[in-house]
Amino acid sequence: MNPKIRRGGVAVLATVALTVSSVSAPSWASDLSQTERAPAQTNAQGSAQTLAVTAAPDPVQRAKAVSSAQNALTAAADQLKVAPSDDFKLERAISGARGVQYLTYKRLHKGLPVYGGEAIVTTDISGQVVHSVASGQQSELAVSATPKVTAAQAAQTARERLVKVESVGKPTLSIYAATKTPRLAWEVSVTGRTKDAPSIQHVYVDAVNGKVVDAWDDVRAGIGNGYYNGNSVQITTSGSGSSYSMADSTRPGLRCGGMNGQTYTGTDDNWGTGAGTNLETACVDAMFGGQKEWDMLREWLGRNGINGSGAHFPVRVGLNEVNAYWYGTHAEFGRNSSSTRQLTPLDVVGHEFGHGVFQFSGSGGSGSGNETGGMNESTGDIMGALTEHYVNHPASLDPPDYLVGEEADLAGSGEIRNMYNPQAKGHPNCYSSSLPSQPVHNAAGPQNHWFYLLAEGTNPVGKPASTVCSGPTPLTGIGIQKAGQIFMGGLNTKTAPWNHAKARVATLNAAKSLFPGSCVEFNATKAAWTAVNVPATNDPTCTSQGNDFSVSLNPASGSVNTGETAQTTLSTTVTTGSAQSVSLRTTGTLPAGVSVTFTPATIQSGQSSTVRVSTASNTPTGTHSIRILADGASVDKEAAYSLNVGTVAQDDYSIALNPTSATVERGASTQTTLSTTVTNGSAQSVSLSAGTLPTGVTVTFSPATIQSGQSSTVTIATTAGATVGTHTISLNGDGPSADRSASFSLTVNGGGGETTWATWTAYTAGQIVTYQGVSYRCIQAHTSLPGWEPSNVPALWARV
Repeated sequence: MNPKIRRGGVAVLATVALTVSSVSAPSWASDLSQTERAPAQTNAQGSAQTLAVTAAPDPVQRAKAVSSAQNALTAAADQLKVAPSDDFKLERAISGARGVQYLTYKRLHKGLPVYGGEAIVTTDISGQVVHSVASGQQSELAVSATPKVTAAQAAQTARERLVKVESVGKPTLSIYAATKTPRLAWEVSVTGRTKDAPSIQHVYVDAVNGKVVDAWDDVRAGIGNGYYNGNSVQITTSGSGSSYSMADSTRPGLRCGGMNGQTYTGTDDNWGTGAGTNLETACVDAMFGGQKEWDMLREWLGRNGINGSGAHFPVRVGLNEVNAYWYGTHAEFGRNSSSTRQLTPLDVVGHEFGHGVFQFSGSGGSGSGNETGGMNESTGDIMGALTEHYVNHPASLDPPDYLVGEEADLAGSGEIRNMYNPQAKGHPNCYSSSLPSQPVHNAAGPQNHWFYLLAEGTNPVGKPASTVCSGPTPLTGIGIQKAGQIFMGGLNTKTAPWNHAKARVATLNAAKSLFPGSCVEFNATKAAWTAVNVPATNDPTCTSQGNDFSVSLNPASGSVNTGETAQTTLSTTVTTGSAQSVSLRTTGTLPAGVSVTFTPATIQSGQSSTVRVSTASNTPTGTHSIRILADGASVDKEAAYSLNVGTVAQDDYSIALNPTSATVERGASTQTTLSTTVTNGSAQSVSLSAGTLPTGVTVTFSPATIQSGQSSTVTIATTAGATVGTHTISLNGDGPSADRSASFSLTVNGGGGETTWATWTAYTAGQIVTYQGVSYRCIQAHTSLPGWEPSNVPALWARV
């Protein structure tokens, strides 16, 4: 059973099984894990973004969004025209750019599905902040659930819409609520052909009077060209060894084959000939376009596949018509009028799968009426343009532009639609009340024109100029990626019947959701709709907090002696809106002798600068506050640095020697130990050396570099020609914060310098004696005892 949560007359079906499958993580995680998260970026055309486009909510955030959405449906009961017998069932939950979540609820009235009564709740990535609640239903339902027309009669009425009928689906009793007067109706799906083309009709037949209430065709037609992506284009296929197929192993559902629906296979992974008439070549182009559109949707728009839930769709080539079609479950591509090439260039492939994006967005379905149909065609054109710009082919292939099918030259007239100037192809640039009477391809004009103005503006550099129908000019574009994100965000809240007035409100809400804290994108979206004559109806508002930033210093204080310099890092962070230029300088009066430099002196908010505070000999001692001004284009900020000038305790150490003196004969040596002790602060590296030495005297240290607190053995050696007498030797320690020294007294004896060894005599290290005609040097100071003759005690004496 599906538990119901009833609040204030609104029954929200929690639908545990469906909720879990709709918001579970695996397909999202496996797909998005392959995408590098882009770092936060700021550019001159819009807001600083703290979330990557491909950021996705985690399972906890998805569950929170469901809870928030249920509460929002209850709170919006009046807006949603909720009747006592209405229930809401979570049908799908997806996320878009920057993790914005879209939850679509199917409405049931007396247990019957309600077409046009769907509710779509938009939340932020956390699931805690509800941005909007949308529904197409215009009146509260008060409809009898008992039909007077049978299902068989409704099916027959639906069959009559086609010249040739291939199949008829089982009629479903439902409520049709896409107009101001809801009614009980049979929904019937019928497949076959009209007089001119294949057709999959969705027909709503009034269950009371038997008349057709509404109908639309899932099959959407387009035109294009082929073999435009080069002879060495890389596509993802399946297989190994000697068995391969044109089935994408990483984008579920995408595969390509002939009109029989069978995927092309081969003994190697080398496909096509590059010829325009070769069907494998057509599949190479179609697979490349379908794969790049998938990548564009993910990396630019944050969408998971064509259907938003991780699925792509098959391609069939070889259609013997000058056309291409979207069938609702697959795409078919034909040829040009001269039969020299297949219709599979980037913009045409992007267009056909763009119909799938439209079909599987918001409340679903393609919708009825030529205004909705035109917006469906425009969606295909926009997706084609986005795909071209994402691929960014060079001029030698098919460079990105805002023309549709220009490479096809279907009948010698170039492109079939022009997005920056639709009237160049006989389509309206501007919205008017007559638009619903236009053919659907013509009716794509106003939204195509809006998208170009939003993305590029009226006078973009290096691109065609465009005009406005009304409102201020010139307009400045926000870039095609942001325009695509706003368009997709609006489409994710599509409700029936979809029209330009609804799209205006939906995209304005999307701009607020996607770029919080900034009104730049919102205002550009609004201006572009006004420019194509789509009037304001219940527009949301955007109150910008303006472009703002914060500033901090690390460290925030420092201590120096007079004449020294302190250093700190000034960092800025964009808090709202866009990045701005920030000039750095001090404000107020600086203490005598103090100067401050910034490297660099001008930054963009979000960047950092190194600050050096220098003092002079005349700088007063004490603590001074150095006020730093960050002068931004939109707002100014200050930070204070606390500078302490005075006697600053530095790292220091002392040096001691043991012993401090020795007497040696010429040619002898002696040793002492140099010890250091940290007297203040921290240990430091100390290099050891000796001062000016007497002739014939050398000094070595082991080791020669120590850390203060450590010791070194000092060896002082003399030669036979060493200067006789007592010498003071300076032993020096050179540290980064302090230099210290100690003195060693060295006495060098001369005049032969040798005495005869005797017992009970005190000898010092280095002293030379003779014993039995042989000279010995004393190694260790001692008093000689009987039996300690130099020849007998090598530990005390060494033969010279």
